[in-house]
Amino acid sequence: MPTSLPSPTLTIHPTFLTQSTFSPFGTVIECPLPQSTTNFPSPPPSHPSIVSANQNTALKHLDVTQMRDPYGAAPSHIPSKAVMNMFSCFPRTLRSTVTHPKRDYFDVRILERHPYTTQTFIPLSPPSAPLAEKGETKYLVIVAPSLPATSHPPLFQKAGPPDLGNIQAFWAHRGQAVTYGAGTWHAPMAVIGDERIDFVVVQFANGVAEEDCQEVELALSTGEQGVSVLVGPGSRAGEPKM
Repeated sequence: MPTSLPSPTLTIHPTFLTQSTFSPFGTVIECPLPQSTTNFPSPPPSHPSIVSANQNTALKHLDVTQMRDPYGAAPSHIPSKAVMNMFSCFPRTLRSTVTHPKRDYFDVRILERHPYTTQTFIPLSPPSAPLAEKGETKYLVIVAPSLPATSHPPLFQKAGPPDLGNIQAFWAHRGQAVTYGAGTWHAPMAVIGDERIDFVVVQFANGVAEEDCQEVELALSTGEQGVSVLVGPGSRAGEPKM
């Protein structure tokens, strides 16, 4: 069972996902080339992190993210292995209110972290053009920093609980992958729109449940709405067309 924490009442306005805004939590992976670049550029880009490859038919972008495996510090000392899974994430159910029926909210009820591994989510291409015509489907990246460690409960003895007062949300699109830094608190992937998004997820794991993934449940007080992300009209930046 996840550890329970009292949830504040907080409405988050998501912003666009960029490396500069996301850097405290991990890495954003996206191609720097314009979408209009469909032929090998001549001359090729002069940049130390981009090199020509495959007989000048491709550009190789070096070290686009850093994979970390600090399982050597885990209490069990059981070694990890690289794991690659695929998650098919379906559109989330949103909440509206009587006072603002045209505004949609995504309620954050659980956060998790992987204390001994980075975790990279790589979205795959949309399944078909007709579905995309309904409106662009995006996904929310929801993260929070950690508070200082505490003696109780044991879950927080080495790294503290999420700082719910500084939780942040970002809009990401299918052309962006994201790597959560080891130990970064984040919500399970939340797809917003009309169609599912399939993600290839790359991380390390050793099979010890509390070392691979730690969860906290945000408990609501009576009559409170808890932590929510405004995703419909009224959001300050980047809401999908829905």
